[in-house]
Amino acid sequence: MRDWIFHYWANPWIALLLYWLPLGVCAVGYVVRTWRNVRKDLKSRDAGGAYYPTDTIGTLIGRGVVSVIPVANLCAAAFDLAPELLDRFFKWVGRVFDQPLVPKRKPVSERAPK
Repeated sequence: MRDWIFHYWANPWIALLLYWLPLGVCAVGYVVRTWRNVRKDLKSRDAGGAYYPTDTIGTLIGRGVVSVIPVANLCAAAFDLAPELLDRFFKWVGRVFDQPLVPKRKPVSERAPK
């Protein structure tokens, strides 16, 4: 009975972390990416010259399918969208922890005599 209760308690959390959270990240990330690409395509189309669309109907269908498939949405959220969505955070962490492992040598005049 305890095993059944534990599994009943754990299943929603497993589903939340492994399916619903990546689905939400994929949905938000792909909508933002599509919106940016549409704006970029509108500017390039209006500029004249050759126009090559960034997104097509097949791209949108592929993003929708990847968002819904359980393991694919986890991989897409982790490796395709997270670096783009968390870029500012990664750069901030890089600036905060931008300390050399081996510090610079002090000039000879500032060194303590031996």
